[in-house]
Amino acid sequence: MRRAASRVNLRRLEAWQADAPAAPVPQYPVQTIVPPRMSEPANDNYPASLVEFVDPSVWAGKHVPERRWYVPALIPGRTVTLLSGDGGLGKSLLALQLAIASAVGGSTMGLHPEAGRVVYVGAEDEADEFHRRIDDILASTGHTYADLKDRFLLLPLAETDATLAAPDKSGKMQATPLLDALFDRVVEYKPTLVVLDTSADLFGGDEIKRVQVRQFAAMLRGLAIEGNCAVLLLSHPSQSGMQSGSGTSGSTAWNNSVRSRLYLTKPTGDAADPDARVLTTMKANYGRTGDTLNLRWEDGVFVASDGQTMSLAGGLLNKQDEDTFLALLSKLNRHGQSCSPNRSSTYAPSVMAKHPDAKAVGKAKLESAMHRLLDDGRIKIVVDGPPSKPRSRLWVTAEDFGG
Repeated sequence: MRRAASRVNLRRLEAWQADAPAAPVPQYPVQTIVPPRMSEPANDNYPASLVEFVDPSVWAGKHVPERRWYVPALIPGRTVTLLSGDGGLGKSLLALQLAIASAVGGSTMGLHPEAGRVVYVGAEDEADEFHRRIDDILASTGHTYADLKDRFLLLPLAETDATLAAPDKSGKMQATPLLDALFDRVVEYKPTLVVLDTSADLFGGDEIKRVQVRQFAAMLRGLAIEGNCAVLLLSHPSQSGMQSGSGTSGSTAWNNSVRSRLYLTKPTGDAADPDARVLTTMKANYGRTGDTLNLRWEDGVFVASDGQTMSLAGGLLNKQDEDTFLALLSKLNRHGQSCSPNRSSTYAPSVMAKHPDAKAVGKAKLESAMHRLLDDGRIKIVVDGPPSKPRSRLWVTAEDFGG
């Protein structure tokens, strides 16, 4: 790969990251080199001068960088998540609902994705189909198309060659001009999420060959890192993957190459609701596996089924996390320590995660608990301070500690 071009692109990345509204990316004492044009031929003679090692001892006394999430405890930021499901179950609709929730700064299906711009690459559907689905989603949320202006980019590629990478004569995966164009647009547009729908249309290699799968996943991971965004890759499971309930497809490298994998299924049995769906966390390197999100298709969109967003086991664990959050918020407020709902030095989940009473409940779980507690009104946001510098803080709704 052409290192001079890489360094130029790295400087461009550093320039726009300085102004990006998203959570800051931790800066380590190491140079990260990502090829800006992934279709350029690789140089196997990697110069030793470009191999940068990190001595972890330099981190002593420095702030530990927080893990970034696109959807807390479900879809991590700056990496690739795989969403699989049989055709016709609604993977694209689910991803589209998450994308629009980000674009308008809202929530959907009981989930709270990171607000920001979105790029959606759809290789299976025409623009007219996206128009119909987006219209249903906007109608269900009360938002308008004006709310998507400069917040949502759609690239419909049905009936065209949507291949992002394909093997060369030696079998090594090479990026296509389409991936190069997408890469440059993502760096310029600065989205929080890139949806790639689906791997069957975008991956030009042999999914049985582990090396090709891992090389493709590495390209997408590079897109997530340099684009400072989450990448959600949709896929169809193989017949054996559906029969076993694993939701996998082809080589196990698909599962091993991503940090998070979700599986959308449909309940079975004579009494099963045909409009019901279940989203299960099959792999979570940074969280807990086995959690389920119960959904139901209504009026063109998915909604949380009966208000229950998690399985029974997950619900019990959620209650423990919520009780911990409430107890900590009450104690910190009594001690006069401000807890903010916004990302800052007083961001409530960050402050609480460091408290001894957190009982090993991490920041991600506390963050999810905060959103649920806000949704059901058990905690509230109050604004105090002078008009010139208002300050938002969290309070337990049932408590009143004075002005």
